[in-house]
Amino acid sequence: MRAGIVSRTDTDGSIELTREIIAYLEDQEIEVSVETDTALALELQNHNTNLQDLDGDFIITVGGDGTILKTAMEMKDPKTPLFGVNMGRRGFLAEIQPYEYSEAIQSYLQGEYTIEENLKVRSWGLNMDDAFPDALNELLIACSMPSKMLLTRLSVDNEHITDIQTDGIIFSTPAGSTAYNMSAGGAIVAPGVQGLSLTAICPYSYFKSIVVPPESTVTIELLKPRSNAVAIVDGRHYIPLKPLSIIEATVSENRANFIRFKPFYTRIRRRIFHLRTE
Repeated sequence: MRAGIVSRTDTDGSIELTREIIAYLEDQEIEVSVETDTALALELQNHNTNLQDLDGDFIITVGGDGTILKTAMEMKDPKTPLFGVNMGRRGFLAEIQPYEYSEAIQSYLQGEYTIEENLKVRSWGLNMDDAFPDALNELLIACSMPSKMLLTRLSVDNEHITDIQTDGIIFSTPAGSTAYNMSAGGAIVAPGVQGLSLTAICPYSYFKSIVVPPESTVTIELLKPRSNAVAIVDGRHYIPLKPLSIIEATVSENRANFIRFKPFYTRIRRRIFHLRTE
């Protein structure tokens, strides 16, 4: 059995925990490959693998949701299951707490887990050369100037919904529904629901959010002739948009798979509602 390891490298706690996890995996006779930046932080010479080449039966991420998003966007095979150990502040995607990692690894080795399949967003700009990277959480369309609003036309399957003035438009997966989408007032969508959320940020109208079927194509047209914008994929990949650009988005053929040990609603209670009462 082989495991890949990706860690955030900006905190000593994450690096030390990653070192401990690697030793534990090797004690279980699991072959370990370590992503390049992580290996450099750990001063490892023999495990160094570029993230784009990282492969294995599963990949362990040590960090917050940002570490998972980076890994999901760049790893070699998007279908490889992800095992998230949370060293971030919230960790909606990273299920395992640091003190739980050995127990969780044993549960995985004994087959006591489920695979949670998550949709991804595929998006592109009309008259632009390349499609955008797949998004595990969301595609955000926003004005490139702070405090400026966009005027957009929203359509689903070529059916016009509304022209709307807003701070931005979020097109999110069920996994991403607990992130920016939720903060903007969109509904939380359970992983088993085959649908994507289209949510307006601070809209100057009654329209707020809608969930569309996975086979639908959403079109977002920029209507102001002198207003530049930006498309942001999972908070990591920025694509400048010219005035009057047209962006389309739908479900990607790729999926992200997570190794899960707890039900979704338990994770929601633990990650969201409990945090709000602390």
